[in-house]
Amino acid sequence: MPEPVPAAWWPPAVLVFAVALAVGLLLTPEAAQPRRISGVAAARPTTGTSAPRPTAAAPAPESAALPDGGPVTEAGAGTWHVVPGPGADVGTGEKVLTYTVEVEDGVDVPSFAPQVDAILADPRGWTGLGDVTFRRLGEPDAEPAVRISLTSPGTARRPDLCGFAIPYDSSCRLTRGHRIVVNLARWLRGAHSYDGDLAGYRTYAINHEMGHALGFGHVGCPAAGAPAPVMMQQTFGLSNTYLANLNRAEPGAATRVRPDGAVCRPNPWVTAPH
Repeated sequence: MPEPVPAAWWPPAVLVFAVALAVGLLLTPEAAQPRRISGVAAARPTTGTSAPRPTAAAPAPESAALPDGGPVTEAGAGTWHVVPGPGADVGTGEKVLTYTVEVEDGVDVPSFAPQVDAILADPRGWTGLGDVTFRRLGEPDAEPAVRISLTSPGTARRPDLCGFAIPYDSSCRLTRGHRIVVNLARWLRGAHSYDGDLAGYRTYAINHEMGHALGFGHVGCPAAGAPAPVMMQQTFGLSNTYLANLNRAEPGAATRVRPDGAVCRPNPWVTAPH
């Protein structure tokens, strides 16, 4: 008679694991089967594919502020020297107005004098009206009716010159001394109203200040979208309302322009285009 096979001996821990596994399979019969997922898979967004948030637009520059640009001599010597030049007449008017072109000592812009001459000789300027003839004097001891003086901004701001009541660099015309102070900073950088058109702005500046020498005062924009009159303060802006508010810094000046909302187009000439 064969001997009985002895029963296998299982450690207690193995027996507990086997019982737990069997119970789990009985209770969850699907667990042993691979899961099948039906339907259309949606694309998962990847990092960085979301639309960027819109950034706030940079604020528009202050209309009357000096545009950015190259370096400007802040202050010269406060004295001027006459630039030698021709004495030829330009224009056909009976009234002869003599002028000198002067540059402040310490400022060096050789192109200033020929540019001034060309602007005053252009028939779209004051000579185009047929009332005046310009004659340039080039002698150091000349006594002209008008001195057109390129001047550093620091000197131009002096109280005895253009001052700084409106805190933006500008040119001006002085009855005392018969001097037109052309601000060097504006000559080199222009104005926001001319949007980078430096030649146009320089033409405007000379014609505007010469208009004061001829007896004309400031005016406003005549109608929305019209070319700005040359006697409008285009250095500061093209909006009547803006200019009226700006001029409140000078007593009486704000009344010259009505704050009616009209905005003009830049125009450097006396005989404005249509």
